[in-house]
Order: sequence, then structure tokens, then C-alpha cells
Amino acid sequence: MVAEADRTLCDEVVNIIKGAFEGCTVYSANEGSEALKKVRNVPPNVLVSGMELGSKVTFHDMVRNIDMDRGLQNLPIVVLSDIVDTEPKLQGDLAKGRIKFLSMPMSRDELVTSIKGFLNSENLKNNSFRTVILKGGDTLLSGGEKAESAFLVKTGRLEATRKIDDQVVVLGQVLAGEFVGEMAHITGDPRNADVKALEASELVEIPLGTLDLLIFSKPTWTKSLLKTLCRRLREANQKRF
Repeated sequence: MVAEADRTLCDEVVNIIKGAFEGCTVYSANEGSEALKKVRNVPPNVLVSGMELGSKVTFHDMVRNIDMDRGLQNLPIVVLSDIVDTEPKLQGDLAKGRIKFLSMPMSRDELVTSIKGFLNSENLKNNSFRTVILKGGDTLLSGGEKAESAFLVKTGRLEATRKIDDQVVVLGQVLAGEFVGEMAHITGDPRNADVKALEASELVEIPLGTLDLLIFSKPTWTKSLLKTLCRRLREANQKRF
């Protein structure tokens, strides 16, 4: 996420990030209120922000609001500023490594290095991943519910179904080494299917706000995600013809 009042600089930063991290999604905002809304709607892995974001919601207002949100308290921030802020809260975060100030004019390499450093930090790598154990017949996901996590199947087998015209239609199976629930991250829509375990299964739960991190820090998980999407696309094409 990039928050910067100077639209030219904002666009420049967005283009640098997209060029350095192929395939990533970058949101932008030119004022504090807009930035805060977008950060809350889609929590980013890293926030890059200028110090001047307007008077309605200032940079400091934005940081204080982020700190009040339990899901955003550890959000790393790269600050584009010539002067390191002396506010005690920011000094504390600077010492802990949560905030990094970059001198202007901005160095592309320094910006990319700073973002990579945050993405590769142990704090983000270990962000709320947990193991889920299911017995055969247990429900993992229900259609229509709000999506907050995706899952990587370590062992076992699951089945996705959807009710169409009072008939339960089997959409397919989810096998070990594949993802389930990831489409909610891609589309932003509620769950569109019910998913149950066909046998004893073990999964890794991944909060949607940290799923993008896998593309940079866990290549094997990225391969599993691509494998899942490719198989589903292939099956969808086979059903059409």
C-alpha cells in the first residue's frame, strides 16, 4: 500500500514496487482518510507512506488508528521523509524495526531493499499460521460466509460442493499439497462453496491478509497455489466441452 499526497511521487513508488515484485497488488491513496480505509479493507504486507497526507487524517492520525486495530498493530511502515520523526511512539517503533525512514530524494534500490527486508522478517513469516485438524465429515468452509483465511492441505482429502436448485452438486476434490479457500483472496467475494473433509485431514490456516507474502517468502507454497489454480482451470474447461 502506498500513501502519498504528491500524486507524481505516489505513481513513481507504485511503479517501482510493481517492477520489483512481479505479480504483486499495490493499492494507493493520496490522503490519510483514503489510505486508512484501504488499509483496513485489505491489510497490506507493507505500508509505504509520506508524512504529508492532508489535514483531515494526518500521517500521525493514520498511524495511531492503525495501532488501535489489533489486526494491523504489527504492520511495517516505510516512511518517505528527510527528517526522522521525534514522536516517542514512532521512535519506539523505529527502535523495534517496525518503521524505517527513507531520505528524499528517494533511492529506488533502498526502497526495494527496505520492503524486501520487511517481507522476509521473521515477524511476518510467522504471522498467525496455525494447524487445523479435521475428522472425516467435518466442515471446513460454508458457502456464503465471509472469508478470512485460506488453507493449504498437508494431508488428507476434502470435497467442495454447492447447492444448485435444491440439488447438491460436487465441484471437485481438494488433495494434499493443494490450496482451498484461496479464491476469496483473489476475488474478494464471500465463500461460494461448502468444503468438507472426506477423511482425516491436516491443513495450514493462512490469514488472507498475509497470503501475498507467500509469493515472496515460500516458493514451495507458491508452487502449490499455482498447481491448485491450474488444475481447477483445467477441470472447468473440461466441463465446458
